[in-house]
Amino acid sequence: MDWRPSNLEGRMTRLACIVTPMSLRYSAHYTEPLLPLVTTQFPLTGIDPRTEQLYRQIDPILKPPFTAHALQDALTLLQNDVALHASEQQHSSEMVLQAVLAKIAFGLYANALDLYLDQASAAQDDAEWWAEVEQSNRLAALYLLQTLPKRFLNLLRVLRSSDGSLHLSTFHLSSLRDVSTLGRLQPNPFVSILFPHLKGNPSGTLTRIHPVFYVDPQKSASTILPILRDAIKRLVNGFTFALYFPLRLSRDECRLKRQEHEKIRNDSAEVLGKLIGMRPALVRALAIKRDSLSTEGAPGPDFLVEFVAALGSAASVELSGENALANFMALSKTVLVTRKKEHASYLDDRDLRRPSRLTLMWPRLLLLPPLALYCVKTLYASRATLTDLAVDTLETIHNFVTGWLLEPLREVFRTIRAGGEEGVIVRREAVSADLNSLERMALALAQDKLGYTQAQLTALSNQIRMGDLTPILEIYEDDIKQPFKSAIAGTLLRSLFVQVQKAKVDIDQALTGIDKLLKSQELTFAFVGVAPALAIVYVVGGSLKQLVFGGRHRYGGKHQQMSVWLAMRRIERLLLFQPHRDADQPRDVEPSTNSIPPLTTGLLVLSLTHLRKYALTSLPARSRLREGFLEDVQDMEDPSLGRWEKLRVLEGMWRSWGRELGWYEVAGSRSRQST
Repeated sequence: MDWRPSNLEGRMTRLACIVTPMSLRYSAHYTEPLLPLVTTQFPLTGIDPRTEQLYRQIDPILKPPFTAHALQDALTLLQNDVALHASEQQHSSEMVLQAVLAKIAFGLYANALDLYLDQASAAQDDAEWWAEVEQSNRLAALYLLQTLPKRFLNLLRVLRSSDGSLHLSTFHLSSLRDVSTLGRLQPNPFVSILFPHLKGNPSGTLTRIHPVFYVDPQKSASTILPILRDAIKRLVNGFTFALYFPLRLSRDECRLKRQEHEKIRNDSAEVLGKLIGMRPALVRALAIKRDSLSTEGAPGPDFLVEFVAALGSAASVELSGENALANFMALSKTVLVTRKKEHASYLDDRDLRRPSRLTLMWPRLLLLPPLALYCVKTLYASRATLTDLAVDTLETIHNFVTGWLLEPLREVFRTIRAGGEEGVIVRREAVSADLNSLERMALALAQDKLGYTQAQLTALSNQIRMGDLTPILEIYEDDIKQPFKSAIAGTLLRSLFVQVQKAKVDIDQALTGIDKLLKSQELTFAFVGVAPALAIVYVVGGSLKQLVFGGRHRYGGKHQQMSVWLAMRRIERLLLFQPHRDADQPRDVEPSTNSIPPLTTGLLVLSLTHLRKYALTSLPARSRLREGFLEDVQDMEDPSLGRWEKLRVLEGMWRSWGRELGWYEVAGSRSRQST
């Protein structure tokens, strides 16, 4: 049965699930479209008062989101009352029972989804944490240091509780020399207590420790040197082995815990995949139950009972099959109570949980007080130097802000306000005065030497304004024919001084052109002068803001984008190479079937849940980007789509969102998680 919404009502329901705010829990969006099937008002006409009173007691309890406490309370009321009054009003009691059981079945299904998804997600996170510690020598050494107090407490506890079979001599380091017939070290009681994982998984990678060498003095030097060299090598190897032996055991412990969490993740994911495949059966059972309750005929419980039986089979719950209410009670007790306790006890018994926050922080808490005391003592001893440094720093900041930031900005403002009227090199008045002086000198020389009339002087004045001094140059040309006579009794010196003044005017006019060029670029020069100071303020201010308030990057930042990229890659690998329950079983590189097994479905849900959480927390709300991304995620969650259809949807996601969300840019970066 295809449960995908194909009509207009179904599409509107799907769109409402995407647009409206939803819980980050997986069952919230996965089961929300089914709420109309279980929230239909039950007809109370024709029901006896005692049965009606029972229904009115249970109905307010069974409201979304159908918590575990509400389901247990409803089942308790049914068990205490329905069986008591069933003999008096069999038909009405059966209708009430089936109406309530439909809601309880829906609530059990939603809670089962949440339970196994939470367990699988927690196991996935823990497996990644242990894998990161395992792959890094630094993190493994830090983990060994952080857990040393707990290991020594376990050792003391064993010593106190032993019946005399364990002594301090048992834990002597010489016992490390005991080897098996295969030449591999066997864990002694000392190592087994400090590293409990060796009791069931003894390490087989440790090398033999050789005894101390002995040199015969009667042998020659050529024989002694190779023996001595080999002895030194063995000594170095023994020292290296003793140094890395605890670190190797620590990494082995992390590896085993990672494998245990991966096994828990796979077990929960397989059950989760089976539950997801049961959704069409739940839709069919609820739809038939609603239709039967809306008619006058007696409701048929077959489909609902079959669904509960399948749900119990998926969750590995043994049901009696005799009474539907008893099956519901057994299933609710197992799913809502027993499974959580069993899972928690399993983690505690095998010591699979991450170290507590106090365990991880005790080295810092131990070293922080003496380091803080030393820093305070050092700062107090250097208070005079620090005071001078603070004064110099404040003065430098003040000079920088005043001389390199505020004053250049004021100059920029003055330049914009003045509009470029004042000269930069020469002033307009100085150029005009030099030109007027040249005109007067030339006119006086022309009047005295050439005897120009007033009209000729006016014409000469216009020529001088245009830069033409031909009459004066002609006088100079006549004077240099007899330079000595003209210098003493003539006008050679006057004509020469006129040319000097003319050169001065030409220089002023050239400087005026340069001044106009500089004036046109004055605003550019002003901004170039203040640009370095603005760049420094921008960089320092951005760094301080990121340090104080934390950096807010687009679409969650590179760390979130990297996690989403890894989730997309994991989804693609799951669809291409479907994992098997047996790790030794070879994978089918090209599976011939289009169906997806439950284990692969459950593992896909883990990654898709991460994508949905990322979209709801990091993408802009009420945006087409977020709505489109969630639509693609919902298509990937559709159990009616096969492998090839989901691969096509995944290809579309890479093509649509890869560049926009920065997956291609962050693919080569590195991520780091703190221990």
